[in-house]
Amino acid sequence: MTIQGESGYYVTSIVNPSSSLALTETIQTNSSVEKIEFKELVKAGNDSLARIVREYGSVYVTSITRDGCSGCEEQKPLYQELAIKVGREHPGKTRFSNVHVHAEEGVYRESEEAKTIFHHVAYPTYMIHVKSRHGILEAYRAVYPKMEELERQIAESYELADHYRKENERASV
Repeated sequence: MTIQGESGYYVTSIVNPSSSLALTETIQTNSSVEKIEFKELVKAGNDSLARIVREYGSVYVTSITRDGCSGCEEQKPLYQELAIKVGREHPGKTRFSNVHVHAEEGVYRESEEAKTIFHHVAYPTYMIHVKSRHGILEAYRAVYPKMEELERQIAESYELADHYRKENERASV
């Protein structure tokens, strides 16, 4: 029996009929998307991306969304489903986040500041990053992509993330 919990955990139980013992395995799937308010991100300091991309060996997938963006609302559940799927298939290797920008009709100051920092042209924008000895590297960026394409790009980024993790480990020795 397999149960996917909303909290980002995947539980599998197997019952041995001869002994009536159950073996239960719980795996964290990292299925939740960390929500980050843009204004809080920029309050913390100069390098906003470094607050998101922290560890070697992980693939960081970030969506940038804005209030009043119909495409953002349409893709939100699809992005969450992708996070669950990828978390289950590659536990602990991927970090999903959403940087949300607030905007009111006619007042787009926060949106303009976000575009200055992340250099994106529209919402929703999706980015994939890995950490390297050269700094944070962008492996992919797209506006309103199909989730299948985003998933493919994530899969291709694991090898890159692993390469830089190993390189960092060798340099630390």
